[in-house]
Parts: sequence; structure tokens; C-alpha cells
Amino acid sequence: MKKFLLITLISFISIILSIGTISAEEVTITWLMRSNPVENKWQKEYVIPKFQEKYPNIKVNLIIVPYNQTDQKLLTMVAAGEPPDVFSQWGVSGFGDYYVRGLLLDLTPYINRDKYNLGAFIPRVVNIYKRSGKYYSVPQVTNYGVVVYYNKDLFAKAGLPYLPVDWQDKSWNWDKMLQYAKKLTRNYGEGVNAQYGIDTSQLQNIWMAAYLWGDDPFSPEHYKTGLAKSTRLDSPGVIEAVQAVADLIYKHKVAPTPATAQVLAQLGPLFGTGKIGMAFGLSTQAYTNYQNAPFKWGLAPMPWVKSNKVSWFNGTWFIAKDSKHPEEAWKLIKYLTSEEAARDMAKVTGFLVPLKSIVLDWYKLFEKPTGMKVSEVKMVTEGVLKNGVENVNHLFVSWPEINDILTQELSQIWLGKVSAEEGLKAVKPKVDTVVYKIYQQFSSKK
Repeated sequence: MKKFLLITLISFISIILSIGTISAEEVTITWLMRSNPVENKWQKEYVIPKFQEKYPNIKVNLIIVPYNQTDQKLLTMVAAGEPPDVFSQWGVSGFGDYYVRGLLLDLTPYINRDKYNLGAFIPRVVNIYKRSGKYYSVPQVTNYGVVVYYNKDLFAKAGLPYLPVDWQDKSWNWDKMLQYAKKLTRNYGEGVNAQYGIDTSQLQNIWMAAYLWGDDPFSPEHYKTGLAKSTRLDSPGVIEAVQAVADLIYKHKVAPTPATAQVLAQLGPLFGTGKIGMAFGLSTQAYTNYQNAPFKWGLAPMPWVKSNKVSWFNGTWFIAKDSKHPEEAWKLIKYLTSEEAARDMAKVTGFLVPLKSIVLDWYKLFEKPTGMKVSEVKMVTEGVLKNGVENVNHLFVSWPEINDILTQELSQIWLGKVSAEEGLKAVKPKVDTVVYKIYQQFSSKK
């Protein structure tokens, strides 16, 4: 009997030691990210050291590539049988493309097993990328959506009131915006000596302009499945919206031409030059780029036309379907969405991990550079999520291929060489051909 107990004890100790050996085995996971100085600083100096302190047996190999090369790098790694364990959609494409191509691991079992608290995130961001009742990602960051930011100093000099913060305030409309832009414009056409009422570059993403006119160059099915058989590029509301944006440059002369914008951009982000009264962009970008600007600036809703619908920009974390280390990758994702990592990210990058517990502190970051109250920042930013849709690059399959044609062909409109109607009707058959080809290639994989 004693001999049996001794053998049993030795066996038990052997098992414990064996488990200890397995758990201590070093594993290296790959993390694919885009090249960006502030983001890379956060990854290298905060995330990786703190994560590896918690999990010393998990090493993180950070692979950094330029923004416009992340999609190709991802596909190359997948084709080679060495997919990145953790990645996101900070390239040109996004979830819709990765999902249809079958690149994503279903995270639902991990979420359920670990009782991962999706309720900790702010409303509306959790289910954007949910498909057929399954989660293939968890929220990474929210940039909320496109807003107006404006130079308060220039507004004061022009005798203009600050812009409203309520998205339901229809007195803030396109006509009022144009009226203000005219008063803000000085020495038009004199290059760096000029001051411009508004920067139109963001609205040259034509779907963002079309939303304001209650229209859309793309079909509902395209947003739902990532695929469509054709576009609505010649829809009357789309034409009217695009022409209105072009008119800000060539008819009303309150926005810089592409050539002038290119010259000004050599001084840094256009709005940061102090020569632009209003611009369209993301609140996170405004904070990152202009937190130390030599002027006060503010945030405001998009102007009303028939709507003030906007594009959302919500990042999300993925694990590759064929990851060799999904458990370790899941540990990294859980850390990336922890409050500790979220606070580090906000501090270093200005980005917001959409946790309810840190949103208020993130809003407070805007108080000093804008002079806005926290309640005002909250109203502008959260108002975006009541009236918008995730940006097309995160939803459409093979978006870069579609976008390349749009960018190339529609440049003639922004150069003032053709009208919006001429440009859009000319580009529609070219884009439709590509859209239908993509549909035929991937429709069986939805």
C-alpha cells in the first residue's frame, strides 16, 4: 500500500512538473501593425513590455509596415502559411474584405468561455462587425466619425459665433457653413498668404458628401455583405452633393484648389497651418495633430442638408483563422482591451479604446486645446454614433481596387476640368465593371 501511494505521489509530482514545463514554454506571436510614430511608440514602449511582464513566456514579434502595404503584407503572410496572430484594419481594407476571404478566427468561443465583458464597451461599437451571430473581432478603438473642426481664433476675428454641438440643430446647415466660409476667406489664390474658409479634402470621399444630401453612391447590399453588382454613382443626390463640394473651390472660392492644398500640406496637416477656418475629419485626429496648436479650435456636427449622416471609423482586433497560437493571441487581445492598455493608448496616441470606464477621461483631453466643456465634447462625439454607418473601406470587399478607380477618375472634378455630372457618369461603368467582377469572385464565399 505504501509503495502504491509512493508511486502515485511520484506520478502526481511528475504531472505537475510537466504542466509547469508546458506553461513555461516560450511562444512567439506575431502582431502586424501599420507604421505610425505615435502608435508604434505605444506598442513598443507600453504594450509589449507590460504584456510580457504579465506573460513572460509569450514573446511578441511586432511587424510594422507602411499603411498602404499592410493588406498586401497580410495576404503574403497568409499565403506563406505564416499568418499574423494578431492584426487589425488600419490598412486600406478592413473587416468586410478579411471576412469574405476567410482570414478571421471566430472569437465567440473565447468570449463565451472567458466571460469576456462586451458590455464594458460603449454602445453601438460592439456589433458593427458581428456576422450570423458570431464575433470575429472585438473593439480596438473608436474614432467615432467625421465631424467639423474649426479655428476659434479665426472665427473670433471674423466676428462669427462658435458652432453648435447638437446634431439636431438644423440651423447649422450647408448654407450657413458657406456663409461663414466666405467671411473666413482672405486673399484667395495667393498661396501661403491666403486664408481659406474651408478644406474640402475629406468630402472628396464622395460618399461622405452624398450622405448629407440623403443619398449614397453605393447600394444597401454593399454595406451589408461587402459585395454588390453595381453602384449608384450617377444618382441625382450624389451628383448634386459632389458638385456642391467642387463649387466650394471653383464657384465660391472658399476652399483651396488641390495644387494650393498640396503646397500648404508641406507645412504640415492643413488645418494646423492656421490658414483654414473649417475642416472635416475625426476628433481623434484633431486631438493628435492639434493638441499643441497655437490657436484654439473646436468640434461641431456635420452641417445639415437633407441629413447630417456621417461615416464612422471603428477599429477592431482580429486573430488569424490559421493562427498557430490562438490562445496566446487571445491573451494579447484581452490585454489590448484592458483599462491599463486603453489609458496608455489614449495618453500616447489620442485614440480611444471604447471602454465606458475611460471615456470621460478621454473627453477631458480636449478641454485645454479647445476650451470646450466635457459635456460639449461628449455631445459632438457621441452624436456621431446616432446617425452614421461604418466607413466603406472597413465593409467593402476589395475596396482598394474600387477606390483606385474612383480616385483617379474623379480627380478631373476636383481639378475643375469637368462637372460632377460628367465625371460621375463617365466613371460609373468603369467602377461597375470592377464591382461586378469582385461580386462574381467572392459571392459564393459570403
